[in-house]
Amino acid sequence: MGKEKVRGVLFFGRQGRAKVHADGLDEPISLARGASGTALHGDTVELRVLPPKKKKFDRRKGRGKPAKVRHEVGKIVKRETHEFLGYLKRDSGRNLVQAENSRLFIPFKILGDARKGQTGDKVVAQFVRWDPPARIPTCKILRVLGPGDDPITDHKGILAKYGLNSNFPPKVMKEAEACPGKVEAKETNGRKDYRKVFTLTIDPLDARDFDDALSLLKTKEGDWEVGVHIADVSHYTPLGSSLDREASKRGNSTYLVGEVVPMLPHRLSSGICSLVENEDRLVKSVLFRFKEDGTPIGAELAECVIRSDKRLTYEQAILFLRGKSLEQIKREKPPPSRYSGNPGKSLSELPDETLKEINLAIQRLWSIASKLRLARMKAGSLDLESPDVKILVNAKGEPDRILQMENDESHQLIEEFMLLANQTVAKKLRQRKIPGIFRVHPEPDPENLDELRNFLAIFGISCGELTSRKEVNKMLRTINKHPLAQVLRIKFLRSMKQACYRKTPDGHYGLAMRDYLHFTSPIRRYADLTVHRAIERELAGQKPNRKSEQNLEGLAKHLSVTERNSVDAERESVKDKLLLYYKKDLGKQPAVTHRAIITEIARKGFFIELPDTLARGFVPIRTLPRELGYRVASNGASIVGRNPKNRLKLGQEVKVIIDKVFISDKQLDFRLA
Repeated sequence: MGKEKVRGVLFFGRQGRAKVHADGLDEPISLARGASGTALHGDTVELRVLPPKKKKFDRRKGRGKPAKVRHEVGKIVKRETHEFLGYLKRDSGRNLVQAENSRLFIPFKILGDARKGQTGDKVVAQFVRWDPPARIPTCKILRVLGPGDDPITDHKGILAKYGLNSNFPPKVMKEAEACPGKVEAKETNGRKDYRKVFTLTIDPLDARDFDDALSLLKTKEGDWEVGVHIADVSHYTPLGSSLDREASKRGNSTYLVGEVVPMLPHRLSSGICSLVENEDRLVKSVLFRFKEDGTPIGAELAECVIRSDKRLTYEQAILFLRGKSLEQIKREKPPPSRYSGNPGKSLSELPDETLKEINLAIQRLWSIASKLRLARMKAGSLDLESPDVKILVNAKGEPDRILQMENDESHQLIEEFMLLANQTVAKKLRQRKIPGIFRVHPEPDPENLDELRNFLAIFGISCGELTSRKEVNKMLRTINKHPLAQVLRIKFLRSMKQACYRKTPDGHYGLAMRDYLHFTSPIRRYADLTVHRAIERELAGQKPNRKSEQNLEGLAKHLSVTERNSVDAERESVKDKLLLYYKKDLGKQPAVTHRAIITEIARKGFFIELPDTLARGFVPIRTLPRELGYRVASNGASIVGRNPKNRLKLGQEVKVIIDKVFISDKQLDFRLA
C-alpha cells in the first residue's frame, strides 16, 4: 500500500475492536485500540500509516522480518450515523444516551434537555458532532418513545428507525374521507357484472384487507371460467392526487407483527377497496377459460363488479380440500375477531347448500390449480417454499400465540392463480408495447453458484453444474430433505440476486418466466397500482401516458428501495416479538425446555434454530459442563469433549433452556437442558 491513502468503511465488532473494509482489498485492516479516533461504526474514513513499533532485538525470531504496518483513522470522510435509537441513562449526575446498536458502544452526551425522558426510556436521538478533544460524542433528543421494556415502545422504535408512519397527512385523509363507503350504481356502468357468479376470498387468519377474489362459472360451451378479481384501487386514487402521491412515496404497505402500516388509508385499504364478504366491489379482472381437464384455452382482461359470497381463511379452506364432512367443518371455530378484519359469517351459520357450493368450487379450483402448479414446476420454476410462522399479539403488543404456517394446498391454490394472472398481464403489456413496471429476478452469477456448490459439499451434498436449472431443482429437493434444510435454503437464497422492479420485462429466474409483473395486490403495492392504470387506459382505448412513462425507471428503483426497507422492518419486528416470547421463560421453575437444531459452529459456541418458532439463538461454550472439557474440533464442524463420545455436531437436535436475552443486540442466548 505504501504511502497511498486508504479509504474504507469502519466496522466495530461487539467487543469494540475496529476494522476498516477498504476499497480494493480482500481482507479488512485491523486497527489497534484507540486508533479509530472520533469515528463511529459505519463511517467512511481515510487511514494513515503509523510508524512501526520499536521492538527489542530477538535473534531467535524474525530476523529481517518487516514490521507489521499499523494504521489509524486520519480523517472522517463521511458520517453514517445521523438519527439513531437509544436509551436514557444516568452516569455521574448527568444524562447520557446509550445507543441501541451495540456497535455504537460509546455513550452520547445530550445537547439541550432530555425532553422529560426518564432513565431507561427509549429515545430517537440525532447525532450532532464528535470532534477532538471531546471524549464522547454529542447528540440531541428528538423524541421520547416510552419505557425501554415496553413492547409498544419497541414497536414505535421500529417505525422511527425505518421511517414508517401509520398516520396520513390531512390532505390525504380529506381525499380518503371523500371516497364513498359503498359502490354506487353509476360506477358499475360499462363493467361486466359478476355479482351473481359464485365468488370467494381465501386469506390469512389475520388479514384485514382483501386484494383478490376468485369466481367460478361453468360456461355454455361446457368449459370452466375462473375469474381472478383484483381490487380496483386506481378507480379511487386518481394519478397525481394527494392519495396517489402519498401511496407512491410509501411504495408499499409494511406488515409488522400486530400492525399494518398501510400504503393507503384504512378508509380505502380495509374499506371500499377491500373485497369483503357480501358487499359490491369494483375490480380489475383476468377471466381465464379452462377445458374440463384443466387445460388453459384463453384469457381476457376486464373491469367488473363482484360480490364475494364467502371470506375464508386458509385454515378453513383446507378443511374443504381435505374432504372433511359438513358437520366437522361447521364445528370449526371461527377466527377470533381480535386477529381478523371482516371475518364474515361463521361457517356454522351457513346453510348446507352454501357449504356444498363452497366445497364444489374449492375442489374444482384446486383441480385446475394443481395442474398449473405441475406445469410450472415442469417448466423449471424453483420450489423455494420454506417453513414460516405467524406471531399473534395481545392488546399490549405481547406475543400471544405463535402459529406454524404450512404451504398447503389452500395456499398453493391461491398462489397458482395469482402467478398466472401476473404472468398473463405481463405478457399482454409486452406484446402490446404498453409501458409498465415489471417484476424482474436476474440470473445468479456463476461465481456465486460455484461457491454454493463448494459450501454444500461440506454437508455431503454433491451437485452438478448449477447453471443448469434441472440441477438447481435437483439440489433443492436434496436440501429440503436435509436436517439443516432451513440453513441451506437461506444460503441458497443468498447466492441468488434480489428480485426488483424495472420498466423492462427482463424475466424472472426463480419462476422461470419470461413475462412477470405484480398485478394482484394494488392495496399494498404501488407497482401493482401502476400496472392497473396501464390496463385501464388500454381497456378504454386511450394511448399510454408518455409523461408518466418517462418516470417509470426512477419509480421502479424507488419501489425496490421501499420494498427492501419494509422487509427489514418486518424482520426486526418478528425478532423483537421472539425476544419477548422467550424472555418470559427466564427464571421459570421448572425451566422450560425447547427443541433446537445446531446450525453453525463458532469459535465461542454454536448457533441453533428452534423449529417450533424459527427463532435463532446461540449456546456459548462457557455454559457447557466444564468437567467435560468441550472445545471446537479441528475441522470446525463440531464441538467435542475429552471423551469423543461427547460430541455436538451440525444438524444435531438438542434440548435447550433460555439463558439470557440481549434486547439491544436482538440476540437470544441458550444453554443445554
